[in-house]
Amino acid sequence: MSEERVTSEAYTKTVDTWKNTNEDERGVDVGQIRAQLNLTVAERVRQMVHSANVFMTVQENARRFREAQTQ
Repeated sequence: MSEERVTSEAYTKTVDTWKNTNEDERGVDVGQIRAQLNLTVAERVRQMVHSANVFMTVQENARRFREAQTQ
């Protein structure tokens, strides 16, 4: 396999016939954006608060794990 084929541009040209309808040309998942736009403002806020709480829980667990490893 040549170096040219490994580049993202070459890869995109190779698979141009197959398009993922949930991604734009930059690889952004537009399916998630569409899903967010279909929500009401209250639903969107509720989902974002939930996501933030999950993220904070992951961070806290990681911090506790690091602290336990140093003791």
